[in-house]
This record gives sequence, structure tokens and C-alpha cells, in this order.
Amino acid sequence: MQPLNTVKFFLIVTKPELNINFMTIRVLAIFSLSMFLMSSSCKKDDNNSEIEIRDRTEQYNNVERDSIETYMKTHYYTLDAQYNVTIDTIDPAGSHTSLWDDPGLETLQVNDPEVDDLVYDLYYIPFRAGDHKAIHKMDRVLVAYKGFLLNNKVFDEKIDNMPIWLDLNYSIKAWQEVLPYFNDGTFSDNGDGTFTFTGYGAGMLITPSGLAYYHVAANKIPAYSPLVFSFKSFVVDDDLDNDTVKNIDEDVNGNGDPQDDDTDNDGIKNINDKDDDGDGVLTKDEDANGDGDPTNDDTDGDGTPDYLDADTH
Repeated sequence: MQPLNTVKFFLIVTKPELNINFMTIRVLAIFSLSMFLMSSSCKKDDNNSEIEIRDRTEQYNNVERDSIETYMKTHYYTLDAQYNVTIDTIDPAGSHTSLWDDPGLETLQVNDPEVDDLVYDLYYIPFRAGDHKAIHKMDRVLVAYKGFLLNNKVFDEKIDNMPIWLDLNYSIKAWQEVLPYFNDGTFSDNGDGTFTFTGYGAGMLITPSGLAYYHVAANKIPAYSPLVFSFKSFVVDDDLDNDTVKNIDEDVNGNGDPQDDDTDNDGIKNINDKDDDGDGVLTKDEDANGDGDPTNDDTDGDGTPDYLDADTH
């Protein structure tokens, strides 16, 4: 049977005066992200201060690389009609294809965020890419996921009818690297407080701890744990501040980090600032040619778009 790429679930409306559809999803984004961050901060292992911080290169090359490969060679996955994943140990007498031998397996070479010459193998398997908008590592994505340790224990799960927003700017590096290989889907309002999602992306990733939490024990994740996630990418929010400038274009200096771009130096990063140049005119209203894109308007011809130019309104 071909998996049915449709999911129906409830969304929480926290402000009744707002219209539902995407505005409702934006409200849920703020709510669920806040709850996620509160939950993560409250449940971290109190003994983290006692954990020895290991050499990152030795931890990966001498410990985790082999354990990840062994896990992938001895486990396989099955999918149900909604792309929900079950992972099991391979029976030597069986005929299942291991994760390691899966024909869809992709390997990314990802640099360690702290050690220049350390490169990780980050694995992912796309079940389907998704039919709609592309995801960038500066976006926020509404996802359902299931997280596994290498002993197959589930440490966290966000089921389809209660997904969570992941702000990739603040997520572990494994999410930042893998989700941009997927698109989101489309959704429709069922008129009864539920939404139906179709055409979404779905896949699995396997990451070393250096691209996850490393020495930090969080929730049910022990320190130095490689992690496995199955996931679905329902909706991408590619304009966090709703100023009609895409998140990817808020990286003005082009270094891949939107957290160091603050054109008007008001302490609010452009990616969250509705008035990027601080001239009192909202960014979305500095669209002189009316094409819905403020990034291509330069009224005074000085090479700086109006929305980043405090001298032009």
C-alpha cells in the first residue's frame, strides 16, 4: 500500500480575534515554541556540571562513528500509511534491508561547530521530499517527530495531532542541516477546529552527539548520545516577523547567521524586526513598486534597499 500523505489534527487557537489558517498557525508557533523551550530548560539533567567534557574528535572517531554504523547495519525501519516509523533489530534469518543498505540513504559531511578539522557523517533517509515550499535553515517548521536512542528507546515524540514548531535558528545542528533537503506541504481548514495536511515532507535522520546535545543530558537523552529522528515537515514559516522579507533574505551580511544582522542597532535582529532600518516606516510598507518584495526597491539609487535605508521612506 502506498502511504497516504494526509494528516488531520487540532490546532490550539490562543487569540480568538485572529482569523484561523496561517495566522492561527503563527500564534501556535509562539505558544508551542515557548512551551518547548520551557520544557527543555526545566528537564535538563541537574548533574550536567559533573559530566566530564570529552575531546570532540576522539568522541566521534573512537566511539560514536562505529556505534552509529553498527546500529545502522543491524536495524531496519517500517512505515505505516502516515509515514510513522517503527525501528526493529534485524533478524539474521530474515530478509529486511538495513538502514545502512537502504537505497535512499544520503550522507552529509558536516563540520563540527567548535572544531575546525572535525567532519561528521550525518545520515538521512528521505521518504518523500514534500510538494510545497522549500525549507531554509533560518526558517521555523511545524513538525511531528519521534526521537530514538541507539538502544531503540524513544526519548521524545510529537504526534501528528499535536505537532511543534522548530525554529531552526535555535535547534540542534542536525535539524538545521537535514530539514533544508525537504519541503513542506499544504493544509486546509476543516471548519471544525482541525486542519488537514497533505503533500508534506517525511524522513529520518541519524546524527552523532556533536551535532545534537553532546555532553548535555537533556530530558531522557543521556550525555554523548547519537540520536535518531523520524519526522514530518508540515508547514514552513519563512517570514518570522511577517514583514514580507523572507528569513533567508534577512541575513544581510550573507554569513549564514541571521542573529548578527541588526541594521538599525535597536537590539532586535532583522529577522524579528518589523522595521529593519528604524525609520518609523514598517518594512512591509517600504515596497515602492508594489510588487510585494521590499528587497528590490532603492528609491534614491544608493545601492541600499529602502527598507534598510533610514534616509529613504
